[in-house]
Amino acid sequence: MRAELLLTLILPLSLARAQGQPRTVPAVVPPPFAQVIEREVPALMKEAHIQGAAVGLIVGGKLVYAKGFGFADHAGKVPVTSDTVFAAASLAKPIASWVAMRLAEQGSVRLDESVADVVSPWPLAKSHFDHRLLTIRRLLSHTAGTTLGGYQGWLDFKELPSLEESLAGKTNGRGAVELFAPVGVKFQYSGGGYTLMQLAIERSTRRKYSDLARELVFRPLGMKHSSVAMTPEVLAGAAQGHDDEGRPVPMRYYVEQAPSTLTTTVRDFARWMIAGMANTAGAHPLTPAQLAQLYTPAELSTPRAPGDGVYGLGHFIERLGDGSTAVGHDGRNQAGFRANFLMRPQSGDGIVFFSNSRSGLALDRIVCLWGADVAKVDAATTCKK
Repeated sequence: MRAELLLTLILPLSLARAQGQPRTVPAVVPPPFAQVIEREVPALMKEAHIQGAAVGLIVGGKLVYAKGFGFADHAGKVPVTSDTVFAAASLAKPIASWVAMRLAEQGSVRLDESVADVVSPWPLAKSHFDHRLLTIRRLLSHTAGTTLGGYQGWLDFKELPSLEESLAGKTNGRGAVELFAPVGVKFQYSGGGYTLMQLAIERSTRRKYSDLARELVFRPLGMKHSSVAMTPEVLAGAAQGHDDEGRPVPMRYYVEQAPSTLTTTVRDFARWMIAGMANTAGAHPLTPAQLAQLYTPAELSTPRAPGDGVYGLGHFIERLGDGSTAVGHDGRNQAGFRANFLMRPQSGDGIVFFSNSRSGLALDRIVCLWGADVAKVDAATTCKK
């Protein structure tokens, strides 16, 4: 049994002895789904050449299982633990939704007013679509009509452009952010829209976005090992990335923090997940009404196209086999990392994994198996290999 799990036994026993209580060892019953994780994760890692991974399981609003598998470094000498820092890519987007909601509560930004009011000169190319209709709410829900799904990043931290330069096309080959449709007409996943939102937030508050994320989200929740400031200093102690074949790849840097940069651990991220659930203990920076906005599908002026994702504010929304609602997000960058989480806010259940291999996409099967398990549906049919 790992040292981190032994602490759950040793600490209560030590306290009991200090207080003169009977020396009884409490029974520790692992959650049933832990057996699936223990069986499936090593097998998937071997098959997909995944160097390292960490998995966390939440039951009843508590982190009941957290474990690392494989190695965090290129040399295969540093074991992954539940406290290993991973680059989580687009899991930055649900964090961004919290930053925006907290700023809106303070009156520092307005979710439904034109971002053009605070972003001037306008950084996007001219379009026959009315950019004055773009709002933070529309940008958060990927319904603003903006382009550019994801970013390539830069190998040299010193090469990072400004946000304005990124929006104009200095994206290491990904192109500029443009308006391709009227606001509110359709869903199109747009990291570029989140970059525009980041610029609007920094212009409105005259603060760095990374400082706001720390003050409004990470610090209140005790997320001591989480950041959106993807600097060499932050990444120095983080897991190192690998490609589809398990070969080392260098770390990449991003100026687009709201859509692309999050470094965190399983234990830290589980704190954030639990804070977003109903009737769970601990800090709750957002009110139930605010959380409900995050988990409500965005309205569109035209019927949703088949295959389009159902998205709220910073969260994908899906209906599990038993009819319960789950929210989550995945993270996929080009620097050798994969991440995913899914949770049911009403029941207080959830799962999260991080991987330092691009092939960690194979671990999405664990998330699917968890969804089938909590919904009590046939996993063999739902989660085909």
